[in-house]
Amino acid sequence: MGVDASRLLAACPCALRDRSDVSTGACSSTAPVLPERLRVCELFAGIGGWRLALEAALPEGVSARFYPFDSGPHCSEIYSLNFGEACCRRNIEQLTSKDLEDFDVWLMSPPCQPFSTTREAKQRDLGDKRCAALDHLCKLLPLLRHPPRWIALENVKGFHGSDACAKWRGALQQAGFRDREIILDLSSFGTPNHRTRYYLLAERETTNLHLAEPASAPRLAGAMPPGALARGPWARERRIALEAAHAQARQSPRHEVKEAIFADARRAFVRALRQLLPSGESGMSGMGDGVSSFCLVGTEAWKLLPLPKDDPEALLVVFDTDGSVGTLATQFLEELPEMDTSLVSWSSWPPTGELAPRSVRCVGEFLETPSPEELAEILLSAATLSRPFAPGLSYVHAKDLRTFCFTGHYGKVLHKSSGSLLLTSEEPLDRSRPETAAGSVRFFSPKEILNFLGFPRSYTLPPEMALRHRYKVVGNSIAVTVASELLRLLLLGQGAAHLAQMEQPPPTRTGRGN
Repeated sequence: MGVDASRLLAACPCALRDRSDVSTGACSSTAPVLPERLRVCELFAGIGGWRLALEAALPEGVSARFYPFDSGPHCSEIYSLNFGEACCRRNIEQLTSKDLEDFDVWLMSPPCQPFSTTREAKQRDLGDKRCAALDHLCKLLPLLRHPPRWIALENVKGFHGSDACAKWRGALQQAGFRDREIILDLSSFGTPNHRTRYYLLAERETTNLHLAEPASAPRLAGAMPPGALARGPWARERRIALEAAHAQARQSPRHEVKEAIFADARRAFVRALRQLLPSGESGMSGMGDGVSSFCLVGTEAWKLLPLPKDDPEALLVVFDTDGSVGTLATQFLEELPEMDTSLVSWSSWPPTGELAPRSVRCVGEFLETPSPEELAEILLSAATLSRPFAPGLSYVHAKDLRTFCFTGHYGKVLHKSSGSLLLTSEEPLDRSRPETAAGSVRFFSPKEILNFLGFPRSYTLPPEMALRHRYKVVGNSIAVTVASELLRLLLLGQGAAHLAQMEQPPPTRTGRGN
């Protein structure tokens, strides 16, 4: 990783406990202070995502000994298969102070159901019995004689602002920790999957977290597809109209009605764009619904998105995500006539430069070849695709750059918010009759979901385990890609500027969820 291990291990003796595995030396204001071998407590270990993230984050010469706790039988089986050691199956509510003493790091992903907006969740917060384990840790942490030096927690966005979150942060403060909240989307890291999660990093003997304060750099607006970005008073007016169209579409369960609403919104956008032309400008006349000779024609080749979420004076024009998406956006911007920049300014998204978002890889890079037996399990039948809800599901091709978040109910609950479906045919889907694509529409496999989350290709799932159990454990896992970068910040003080730019604004209390 380009880090000198001898510098990393030059620990300040006054900052570390008296342990035989710690290298001591002169204090350094720049070198992180790490033992040669970290003792790591994995609470709610799941299938080991945090473990993989930490192993990826540690510099050469530093290792870790893991002590995993998870009471779930399926998670424990998969953990043991991949790491050669079993999780302790004791309930976390039964752990004592003695069990939790003398660790360097705690890694934890408490149950998300008390804070999720999925159909099965009730958002009961601390009133949910699944919060009992975290509540127990809140009581024990301030009592420890030797608390950990670093703690990393992950949960759904709805954890932010919850009573459980407030209680946990209070326990951290009482135990002498500084903490840092950060909300990140996996798609900001170059992965074609939207998975927004809440992270809380805490440190007791280092000062790495202040480097990532939001004010340290302008945000890049998080996860946004590539396109042409409009900003200014004119964009604000069109944004208001677009959000009204979205609200209207949400009121109708029929896909064709939704499409008609968005088609009207696109036509209104083009008319408003024409009105910005200087007097006598003819570059956009005679083009029907189009603005130029190549784009904004019809209703399927492009769409409008009310993004970035936290900028009400912005609007994003997105083109079909085939291989030419960047070219189309660039050509659209080049062919736009000059306009009054006090009303609207146009730019390409994503921006270029050192701190620009990473290029998003296409879906096809994460795919596997299912066995005939697995393929039979994950193909959607014509009967399912003929159901009334089928036109509104998310269907993506291998060349696409976006998929919806895969939840623990993927494969069980058919809804756009539960995860996208893969269309293996290169032909476009007829949304008025999706059943005609039967045989070419399937669920993403559990292993493919792990690929999206950044698990190594060598990571395995027991094929004899029921498919619903495999979907549940991978859907509830963490994004290793994101967690490893957060741990580099927490332990090593690395990557602060880029993480701060990718940070997303916290959700409102009415917008909590998975």
